[in-house]
Amino acid sequence: MPKQVLIINVTRMGDLIQTGPLLSRLREEWPDVAIDLVVDRSFAPTAGLLTGLRQVISCDFTRLLDDCRTQSKSLVTLMSEMTTWAAPLRATGYDRIVNLTFNRQTGLLASYIGAPDLRGITAGPDGGPIVQNPWLSYFTDLHRHRRFNRFNLVDLYAMGGSGPGAFSPLSVTVPADGGAWAEGFLRSPDRTIHRWIAVQVGASDVMKAWRPEYFGRTMACLSRHPGVGFVLIGTAAETEAIELAKETYRADGGTAPILDASGQTTLNQLVGLLSRCQLLLTNDTGPMHLAVGVGTSVIDLSVGHVDHNETGPYGPGHWVIQPDLACSPCGFDQICSHHACKDRLVPEEIANLCLHAIGLAPIPSWSAGVRVYQSGADADGLGSFVLRAGHAEAGAAWYADFWRRFWYEDFTGKPSRVAPILEIAPDRDRALAWMKEAAEPLRQLEQQARHITALTRRHPLPVATLQREQALLRKEREQLLPRMMAHSATGPATVAMIRDIHNDDVVGLTRLADRHMMAYRRWQQRIARAKSLLSAAPAKIEARRSPLPMASSAALE
Repeated sequence: MPKQVLIINVTRMGDLIQTGPLLSRLREEWPDVAIDLVVDRSFAPTAGLLTGLRQVISCDFTRLLDDCRTQSKSLVTLMSEMTTWAAPLRATGYDRIVNLTFNRQTGLLASYIGAPDLRGITAGPDGGPIVQNPWLSYFTDLHRHRRFNRFNLVDLYAMGGSGPGAFSPLSVTVPADGGAWAEGFLRSPDRTIHRWIAVQVGASDVMKAWRPEYFGRTMACLSRHPGVGFVLIGTAAETEAIELAKETYRADGGTAPILDASGQTTLNQLVGLLSRCQLLLTNDTGPMHLAVGVGTSVIDLSVGHVDHNETGPYGPGHWVIQPDLACSPCGFDQICSHHACKDRLVPEEIANLCLHAIGLAPIPSWSAGVRVYQSGADADGLGSFVLRAGHAEAGAAWYADFWRRFWYEDFTGKPSRVAPILEIAPDRDRALAWMKEAAEPLRQLEQQARHITALTRRHPLPVATLQREQALLRKEREQLLPRMMAHSATGPATVAMIRDIHNDDVVGLTRLADRHMMAYRRWQQRIARAKSLLSAAPAKIEARRSPLPMASSAALE
């Protein structure tokens, strides 16, 4: 019988489009797999653009969450409604459920439907949310170590929901009616327009939107090149920003035609329009992922709290411009009073990159203040970004590459095919000294956890002793945590340990103590492995630089 998989993803348009490679990876894992997708009713049309689904199952989750918040219905009534709706899914007998919506409500839903293999947010024994699968745990805690993250959300979905495999691009079906509408919309009496550039001035959050007047200046620069025209996309809520961009465009002498499709397109029409443009210049938005899915090149202006490593355009053929500021990207919970990052991006330079992307100019030069990345795919089949202009802080860049490789090998149990780092860590001596110092406290924590596990097996249970030992363990752990988190060489592994400690998906005192002991052991082992890799780096570098003939790779290890 074919395997059956249920994916739960009820958040945003972009998140849905980004599940495409997961569908491909599941088909690679199980060629005859049947995949169902649960979405919010408002996103059912978006889900219909994906290929490889058996069925799209929708529910008005927005109303449900509103009813929960406002308590307009009793909890008993809400639970009754949801269990009735989910009963057919529960009866399906799925082999795997992948919950990509990280809230408690969908965790309860995933656990109620049930499957032998539950991944993502599920409900623990007490109903509280827990995270199953290391890739999806990593995603849950991404905000704690995003400075060192090099995994795109697309890959975290695919690796967490399935596993490693061949690179698979985003893919979106272009509906016939949408394509036909776009052909008519773009039919200009000016036959000299050969290249249409789509522009999205707005975004769902003003924090991640470049200034509208800068879009206008950029388009004005581009309009000086014959054969270029513009298509403005966006929602009706972005009208004010779009009008400001158009005013600036005219004031700066823009002459090329502008077709304003904002607030006028259906989803199918938007997809058709993007598929017939040569480029999309945009903030980080849902349509950005649609453009990638139909094969249109993207220039992503990564400002505010947006980090292109997480949500940037996936796969080869795209560009990202990121401000070079110490505070960029800012935290999701921060309120910025200056938005200075947006002023680092120079419209004339953005215009030159647009010209390069559509084949009308060479790669431009850049002033200080920005980092320019080109998207691609790496040797492990994951999305990547390569720095083409600007400078990244050396320590952060080194550890980002280090942890990218470390987590791939830790989570998959397979060696990474990405070329190893050839430079020594900038703080190598200090890092190794700290890791040596931390080794004994880590060993003692594991020993204490092992002792607590032994206490839980005694009869009668030594309650007072157990409480005292647990309090001591907790105190020593909390004293060590800030120092472990402060170091680039130990922080990310410490974040993973904290998640392990709080992922209580077992029942019974002894089983819980065993689980915590394993979390301390895994923490100790990961730090030891990181130390070993840092220590071994110079020897490997010298071996690679040696003029002597190379033996086998095993000999070099």
